Amino acid sequence: MTVFYAFIIIGINLLALLAYRKLGLLRSISQIQAEVELEMHSRAHKLLVQRDQLEVGLVKEAVDEADEKWKGDLAEYMEEFEQEALLRSKKRLNRV
Repeated sequence: MTVFYAFIIIGINLLALLAYRKLGLLRSISQIQAEVELEMHSRAHKLLVQRDQLEVGLVKEAVDEADEKWKGDLAEYMEEFEQEALLRSKKRLNRV
């Protein structure tokens, strides 16, 4: 009977160890996601500031050209954001 309880305790300890390792993995994934989201937010903010500066500093004729350039920059940013999201999803699926 004592051997049976010993196996149960060992099994519970192994499950606790596995759960601890999974929690550590999830914590690192959350930190990586937060860093990427902060970087992407910073880049989006820079794009918005750039657009405001272009609107303030240009005459009416150049506004359309600057607007097209800004839209291209925004589209590039969104494409990079989507690619980064896909990459993070694939990494998360491979880790878990």
